[in-house]
Amino acid sequence: MANNEEQLVFLDNLPETYSLEVPAGESKTLRLVAFDHLPAKLHFVINVHRDALFRGAFIDFTDVSTEFDLVVNLLEEGAQCDWHLAVLSRGTANQKFVTSVNHMAPHTEALMSNYGIAREHSHLVFSGTSAIQQGAKKSITRQEAKIIVFDANATGLASPILLIGENDVQASHAAIVGRLNEDHLFYLESRGVNEETAKRLIALGYLKPIERYFDDEKMVQKIDAVIEGGIA
Repeated sequence: MANNEEQLVFLDNLPETYSLEVPAGESKTLRLVAFDHLPAKLHFVINVHRDALFRGAFIDFTDVSTEFDLVVNLLEEGAQCDWHLAVLSRGTANQKFVTSVNHMAPHTEALMSNYGIAREHSHLVFSGTSAIQQGAKKSITRQEAKIIVFDANATGLASPILLIGENDVQASHAAIVGRLNEDHLFYLESRGVNEETAKRLIALGYLKPIERYFDDEKMVQKIDAVIEGGIA
């Protein structure tokens, strides 16, 4: 695979519509970061060609209601997708993230990983569809959707869907929505950590994996600071 990686960062000024072509044999990375502002609707389409790789990361730490729609088309043999989403939903935000990956050729691979924390009165939804079309033999697709509901008035919903039109494939998903694990809190508090600090540590550990997509130290520090501030 050619080392021709395009890296794009949008800081709180995401376009409402966006499309990206990943040519054959190339690798491109899309980094999206929103700390303060988001449009009410966002629609992204990514087309990945033969033996190409799309890597995407989206951080949404806003308290803004939005609907995000991502479609990744694995058009040709050997196309790959690695997508990771981290959301810290707060206030009265109503946020819905819809991600679709279409396997349209043999030997395509995709990992869709969505992690979120719902706070205060927010409502957070992860909806993911992985579709393997007929003829896309030997394809591999995996979905992970996990939401921690931190506060009594917050809600979360994870809805993974697998649409499989071929037998010789690997397809799986995992969806978890639940309240903050009291055993984890108790473990930390029993070692002298107060409740608010324990919550911040748990939130950091939950959302921090998104940072592997960012090699700028100042950006990583800001991500940590916003997570901790949002849980305080």
